[in-house]
Amino acid sequence: MYASLILGGICVVIFLIQNIIPGFTDNFALISSQILQKPWMIVTSIFLHADIMHLVYNMFALALFGLVLEGIVGRKRFLLIFFTAGILASIGSLFLYKASLGASGAIFGILGTLALLR
Repeated sequence: MYASLILGGICVVIFLIQNIIPGFTDNFALISSQILQKPWMIVTSIFLHADIMHLVYNMFALALFGLVLEGIVGRKRFLLIFFTAGILASIGSLFLYKASLGASGAIFGILGTLALLR
């Protein structure tokens, strides 16, 4: 099984949980003013999505480009790229937004890596 599809599945399951459990999103979204108290938000926010269209667009891009990149670099390198890009995007967003969530930063890292390689 491809890691990109597993990550997509995790995002879908977490989105369902977000819509079932009140307050779930608030505990795991990246809130700049709370980063010192909840440093895990740098990673957990990558798996959250604001609404169904946000999720659909990100998962489409993750499946399409993630599968291509993973086929080129392998599972371990793909996961390293995904998490490195996602964490760097989260850190960058701390300085730009009061709150953020989503896999867009990680996916842009996948797109950027793919563009560099091809």
